[in-house]
Amino acid sequence: MDTLSYEVHFRWDKSKLDTLYLGNNRTFSKMAYQLDSIGVKKVDSVLIVSQSSPEGPYYYNQNLSRRRAATMRGYMERRHSELKPRLSVVPDGESWEQLRHYIALDKKLSPGTKKRLYNILNDNTVPIEVKKRRLSQDVAYRYLYKKYYPVIRNSRIQVVYQKLNFERSEPMDMPLTTLHQQSPLPKIDPLKLVAKQLFSADTLVLACKTNLLYDAITALNFEMELPIGNHWSVTVEDVFPWWEKGNKYCLQMWEMGAEARYWFRNNNYYAHKLHGHFLGLYGMSSKFDFQNDYDICYQGEYWSAGLTYGYAIKLCRHLNMEFSLSLGYLSSSYRHYYPADDYSLLWRDKSKVGRISYFGPTKLKVSLVLPIRIPYKKKGGAL
Repeated sequence: MDTLSYEVHFRWDKSKLDTLYLGNNRTFSKMAYQLDSIGVKKVDSVLIVSQSSPEGPYYYNQNLSRRRAATMRGYMERRHSELKPRLSVVPDGESWEQLRHYIALDKKLSPGTKKRLYNILNDNTVPIEVKKRRLSQDVAYRYLYKKYYPVIRNSRIQVVYQKLNFERSEPMDMPLTTLHQQSPLPKIDPLKLVAKQLFSADTLVLACKTNLLYDAITALNFEMELPIGNHWSVTVEDVFPWWEKGNKYCLQMWEMGAEARYWFRNNNYYAHKLHGHFLGLYGMSSKFDFQNDYDICYQGEYWSAGLTYGYAIKLCRHLNMEFSLSLGYLSSSYRHYYPADDYSLLWRDKSKVGRISYFGPTKLKVSLVLPIRIPYKKKGGAL
């Protein structure tokens, strides 16, 4: 028996095949040619192992590897239906072993760095999420993520067949009917395609948000955030609760604000944009009318400016969660009023008019975030 091996690569967080990604089209052409050369009857078995790169939640990566396995099964059953009885597909979760293999072969990593990385990867006494966090905090993580994580998001295909007594030609990206007329195409190393195909600006992320703490008190709000470059973003926020009940209760406010943020993580790949720790500079202004029976009866306007610190994490495939606290200076004018005994009228109290100033916490947010990915550079080739 002899074996043939192939690797099919997937984009980050995707289970859909893209034939133009990291040489997948050449892999499929090579596999089709060699299977045709071998002959179906001589194939003993086909094993496909699908994995995801080990960043993000463990349970999510397990599911992602299952979706990729299902995609590969569907592809093989469509394109090579005669092999269906001999086909086995295994979703194998996160690709830690592949990462260890690439670290071992990397000549740019010093022995000390490799030892430190092995200590993290081989420490099975801590939860998997702790291991991931320690790895992401290592100085070599950015290098590993750029160079190796794209190629370990893959499905590996192993074909076991009866050994033949002829040499196979080099794989070619063309129909089998024209193989004898063309010259073989050069082999392409997927690692060399990463910088060109993966880390180019291929997707714009626009985040839509709502602050759940405001929503809980019926203060409806909406926020949009746009990343700029690798470290910066700009947000625009609108808070607009606007209801009243019979001159007795009232919550009306229209607040507009903007904030410039610096993200400490180098977000050169869209998958990491708007994730991690950030520091922001905000400004906002508002008009308001608050009433709670006779206890609180004020109208006015205010403005505020200050600093924001926050942290954003991935919650699930299509949602993020963001936590932030703002400290700053707030200045507000106010006018007091009071309702009549039967609440038929509201009377202005001219003796209670003024302005107050305040320095301290101004905003607290627990925001639900929907990132919207808008392709603006056509990739093509999806199956």
